[in-house]
Amino acid sequence: QVVQKIKASGNQVLLAVLDGDSYEAAKSLGRDLSQMLPDDIRPRLCHVTRDKSGFGFSVSCPEGTKGTFQLSVLQDGPADRAGVPPGSWLLELNGDSVKSYSHTQLTKKLKQSGNKVTLLVASSAVEEFYRLRGLRVTAALADTSRLPFKVRELHLVKGPAGYGFLLKEDDCSSGGVGQFLWDVDAGLPAQQAGMKEGDRVLAVNGESIEGLDHEQTVDRIRAREDQVTLLVIDPAADEFYHSVGSGGMVLLWL
Repeated sequence: QVVQKIKASGNQVLLAVLDGDSYEAAKSLGRDLSQMLPDDIRPRLCHVTRDKSGFGFSVSCPEGTKGTFQLSVLQDGPADRAGVPPGSWLLELNGDSVKSYSHTQLTKKLKQSGNKVTLLVASSAVEEFYRLRGLRVTAALADTSRLPFKVRELHLVKGPAGYGFLLKEDDCSSGGVGQFLWDVDAGLPAQQAGMKEGDRVLAVNGESIEGLDHEQTVDRIRAREDQVTLLVIDPAADEFYHSVGSGGMVLLWL
């Protein structure tokens, strides 16, 4: 899959790399590798909830142009609280590129968004970094630390009655199938660790289960006799990452 992505990149590709020792250290500490890119070359993904005053930002663009939108941010307004930097450039709205939008089209899209919008934004320096290299800025490269949607790591130690959950294979909102957690028993290790019914498993004991079937995932969970660590995502977060076109982003830490 990695080779296919590189080949699909055309004549240029941007790689984020770590030396072997740093990778092993980061993995052992459970660090999110997608959040270890230098801040000065990272766009930002922000989820803004409207209040009575609006979203707390205004958009300007040169007359007669498309796709060039700069944001003015109201201090302590919803956009400011969501982490939108003043003067940043808007690249995507709700997972869709704004490159072909006129100002009128963008305004219409914002009005159709209801009370919540997700913005992919970049400072002038970040925008220039990618533009000079002929590279597209995507949500997969973004700083997501300000998003309200998080993956969770659960450490379970098996009790006399087991872990207290059922693993089922089912369809994912993004297509394909996934491994989901159900029948979480009250008072048993799974619930005590913070497991919620409907959570989807992303990784077992620090290793992604992407590409594994149900039986292989069960084998991973049983590999350690009396304990297991699961990386999970709840349905709301899962749907959010899919909606902004960055479902794979949550696995980049592995």
